[in-house]
Amino acid sequence: MKYFLYSLIFILGACIISFLKVIAYDYPQISFTRRSHCDYCGRILRWFEIIPIIGYFIVHGKCSQCKNQIDFQNPFWEFIGGVIWLIIVHSGAWYYLPIFVMLVLLSFTDGFFGYIYPIFYLISLPSLIWLLPNLHIITGLSVYIVLWLLAQNHPLGLGDVEIIAVLSLLFNLQTILSIVLLACFFCLLAFAVNKKRSFRFIPYLTVATGIIYLIFQLKPWQNLS
Repeated sequence: MKYFLYSLIFILGACIISFLKVIAYDYPQISFTRRSHCDYCGRILRWFEIIPIIGYFIVHGKCSQCKNQIDFQNPFWEFIGGVIWLIIVHSGAWYYLPIFVMLVLLSFTDGFFGYIYPIFYLISLPSLIWLLPNLHIITGLSVYIVLWLLAQNHPLGLGDVEIIAVLSLLFNLQTILSIVLLACFFCLLAFAVNKKRSFRFIPYLTVATGIIYLIFQLKPWQNLS
């Protein structure tokens, strides 16, 4: 029974990742009646093709009509989402779920378009304030002011400044510094691989936050039984 529940939680996390990706891609023209379709030929997908992770392998990673390759990032991030959701629930850290949803949504938006919609983190703040009453308000304001001043003369996006400031409300300064440094390290690795001059920083912040917080603070392996 325990493993059955874990499986359901994993599937739920994968479905949520898939849903958040659709919201990020379609916003602000979101239509909840829109059918899922192939990005290349527009064919409406059959029910088994939209099953998270499994659907990709059923069709062998290609559209069954136009034969164009489906991006492997789709099942990959669905799998990561399922794992993270499982870790959060297993660790009893329910208060992290709004943070997880917020960061993933912002990461997809930043990755797709290179900018974010403030509404995505503004609507998350009330639940974060309610779930995390001990906010680091002074740290958050200080970080925002310092980064905003730096952004005036350095290639740092205001969206990045806002998200780091929001994270500074939730975590202590040491954790924030660890997250930012790890995100910068990932950027350097990405630059070494593809030599791009500019990067979407929020996805790296999200990955770094997951590693620092989920692994080194929640330590889910300690609760394994």
